[in-house]
Amino acid sequence: MFRTFKEWLEAKGIDETAFTNKTAQEMALLQKEYMQYVSEEMKKALTNSVSKQDITDAVKDLLKPEAVKGLVKSDEIAGWKILIDEATEKANRAIDGIDGKEKKSSFLEGFKSEKENIQSLIKGNSNADVVIKASTNRASIATNPSGLFLPEIGQLGVKQRSLYDILPKIPVGSGNHQGLVRYVDWDEATTVRSAAIVAEGGAFPESTAKFKGYSKELVKIGDSLPVSEEFGTDEVAAAAELEMFLETNVKTKVDAELINGAGTAGNIEGLVAAAPAFTAAASGIVAPNIYDLVKKVRTSIVFNRGSKYSPDFVVMNANTLDDLHLTKDANENYVFPDSSGIGSMVIIEDNNLADNVLVVGDRRYARIYEMFGVLISRGLKGDQFVEDMETIKARTRLLMLIRDCDKTGFRKVTSISAALTTLAT
Repeated sequence: MFRTFKEWLEAKGIDETAFTNKTAQEMALLQKEYMQYVSEEMKKALTNSVSKQDITDAVKDLLKPEAVKGLVKSDEIAGWKILIDEATEKANRAIDGIDGKEKKSSFLEGFKSEKENIQSLIKGNSNADVVIKASTNRASIATNPSGLFLPEIGQLGVKQRSLYDILPKIPVGSGNHQGLVRYVDWDEATTVRSAAIVAEGGAFPESTAKFKGYSKELVKIGDSLPVSEEFGTDEVAAAAELEMFLETNVKTKVDAELINGAGTAGNIEGLVAAAPAFTAAASGIVAPNIYDLVKKVRTSIVFNRGSKYSPDFVVMNANTLDDLHLTKDANENYVFPDSSGIGSMVIIEDNNLADNVLVVGDRRYARIYEMFGVLISRGLKGDQFVEDMETIKARTRLLMLIRDCDKTGFRKVTSISAALTTLAT
């Protein structure tokens, strides 16, 4: 009885591709024109004594998915149905009429018709009801682009900076240093302290003093992102986020390396690789916990070297920290509720550290040498000049250094659970 929207468009020489390439305004105008066509066809059908049920069934066919597929989006079907219903109502009014006049179809006309009642209500002289029937709602506007647009861009979360923030930083300037940090330490493995009591006329003992030179290379950490010229000019808000995105990527990698860097050639030696392992000893501690363990680790550092070291931090991740804070006594009371330190040592939560692992140390002896902060630069590579592309680059050069003679100021526990078991024996 009626042409579908697709058939109607094709009769006008417009295929599906041509329609979807039109602007929202052009689509809306074509939809409005199609509704006028449906209304006129309904008038003809009613004039020819076609039953209203047959017309209703024919209208339902216009709303079937196959009739609007590719032309009307799923979230616009409700509005499309309202437009069809309005066309049906308009056709019915044209045939039936009301007192020889067309029904009021607009909100404005309905408002005018109730003018006297509205004025009476405002003056308080009437208890009459005012009824204004609106024939449209939000869904009536097909492909409506309106909405409250939030200007800011939502941010992604990364691990919080921890170890980097607490360690001392030493700037490295430009010069003739070859990107190396060089130093000389006592060689503890071959140095012997032989002082002893000397009898009258006896020979003095001889100590052995040995030194050893070392060098560590500054490590470069970087990231890059190719971006088109159009993106930089057409999407200014998003483009402004890209530099911060790359900077965050570099800082996140730095933080991971400060904890877990392997220390092999060309890599940072992280805290776990640099710190000697703690060897737990049977101590007969009843129901030992992480607090007990950290105190024993501290003792192992200062027992023979207390003149030099004063451990002031313990690093653990959030899960290990929960194990500490959730420790309860026999009466279900928390033993260490929200404790931020153990003795004189501050607790550093760093989630780059693995579960069931902790490190204790004196942070004065773990230094970060860096040439600059994170530098951002832009440039061209390959065929980017002719492709209107450019590459944004972020980079930093740094080194975390625990000198070989200072590593004894740190201890790592690679299995907290195993250490606690040993302390209990």
